[in-house]
Amino acid sequence: MNTPDYLTDSKIKEVAECLWWRKVSRKRLAEKCNLTEKQVDEILLAPEYQQKVEDLMLSQRSAEDFEKWVKSWHKHHGNMNNAFGERMALDPKVVPVMVKNVRRRHAAIAAGETEASERIPNPSKNMNLNSEKTIGTGRNSVYLYYDQQKRERAESKGEKVWACKIGRTEQELHTRIYQQTGTAVTAERFKLGLHIKTDKQEKIERIIHDILKVRGKHIEDAPGREWFVTSPSEVEEIYNFIGENSRESASSTLH
Repeated sequence: MNTPDYLTDSKIKEVAECLWWRKVSRKRLAEKCNLTEKQVDEILLAPEYQQKVEDLMLSQRSAEDFEKWVKSWHKHHGNMNNAFGERMALDPKVVPVMVKNVRRRHAAIAAGETEASERIPNPSKNMNLNSEKTIGTGRNSVYLYYDQQKRERAESKGEKVWACKIGRTEQELHTRIYQQTGTAVTAERFKLGLHIKTDKQEKIERIIHDILKVRGKHIEDAPGREWFVTSPSEVEEIYNFIGENSRESASSTLH
């Protein structure tokens, strides 16, 4: 029996990479990869698919960064096996086996027994997401981005605020926003209005959200909980008000 032409090494790799960079529905995944949903399901059940995901786990991070990545999944999702399994359409039971395999393969690379795999390019690197303003210091981020068309419509009416997404991440910022906005083409509509570098991203994001909610700026019917009718300048003003390093009285709020 001949193997279907869509169960090729390149197509299985394409599906794995699509899910690696961004969680998408079966329907959207089928559209992106030019497949039917039934064909996608067959690929996800193929043993070769699990191997492609494991290869990505190995190639995209050094041994040290891989351990940080695993800890991050457990920290933010409670259980990496279930969360990563759902993200990549894998049986949760195989995830710890894959983690163990990747550790073994990293050890073999360190011992010179094998060579490291080539890292695949991150599609978010093609996005034009240079921040209008970057403030603060730290390894992580609180960010604000918006749809440029919505800003233009608001400003044409003389309004100084519009719908803005305010979130946080420990990932590379471009990668996180790409995961949320979709393909690089779609993301061209979005503008990164403010990038706050910080090591207290969870607390700063929470305080900014809380203050904007008190001001009646939260968009209740927006997808997720992070959309507000505001502007980069208003959020910067809030950040300066709550302080992080400069004001002892305000910075105590962040501890």
